[in-house]
Amino acid sequence: MTVKRLAEHHLARDDATLAWTEEGTGRAVIWAHGLMSNSYSLEQKGIYNFAPITAAGSRLVRYDARGHGRSVAEAIAAHFTWRHLAGDFLAVANQASPDQPVCAIGCSMGTATILHAATTTPSRFSKLILTAPPTAWETRKAQASVYETSAATIERDGQPAVDALVTNMAPPPIFTDLPEFPVEVNRNLLPSILRGAGQSDLPSADAIAKLALPVLILAWESDPTHPIASAERLSSIIPGAKLHIAKHVNDVRNWGQLIADFLA
Repeated sequence: MTVKRLAEHHLARDDATLAWTEEGTGRAVIWAHGLMSNSYSLEQKGIYNFAPITAAGSRLVRYDARGHGRSVAEAIAAHFTWRHLAGDFLAVANQASPDQPVCAIGCSMGTATILHAATTTPSRFSKLILTAPPTAWETRKAQASVYETSAATIERDGQPAVDALVTNMAPPPIFTDLPEFPVEVNRNLLPSILRGAGQSDLPSADAIAKLALPVLILAWESDPTHPIASAERLSSIIPGAKLHIAKHVNDVRNWGQLIADFLA
């Protein structure tokens, strides 16, 4: 899928500069992408389709997380934790929609980022869409170990280790016919980015249970990095949350319409 490039805005943050774009008119809907991705990757791969969102009268804000895509940062692992990334999200929200609460769409790392932001500053949000929730709580320790091992290997072996990491990032079965995903980060930052992810977890279940706004949770099957158990647990603790589980890539491609309907 060809995604048109839009005028780029920049936002200075402590040791980073975030790049963001906006498309459409109306209330702001901010998209937060996943680890080692960028704000256009899933659309370019033909997996996510956000066209229904702007067509329904929302203004879609896409931003690259620090160290990803067109956003730059320094190699400080603590600044790549989900809690710290939540501060970046709120800074983008304050610049893109200073006077009104925003709707937020996240994927994996982006979903975690949004949850940290929403549990600390709930007044900035009107609706949440949480896609591909990552490992969390009891299942997080094993994933954190993978990130630390990968970071150390990249520091030792350089580009061959990055290539091996990409090769080992096997997509879930519903995406096996799609091209592999490139790593959309600076290699020099990758160990810090991975360690930041490894030092992270979702907010506590008690904090998440206090969310008092509409929430849509979208997950796909057979992906241990984004287990359905995480989505089901979130659905069980967030009052009134709606859950949809995709069984085929075409189900995921329809998420844009599901999101547009939910936003309406």
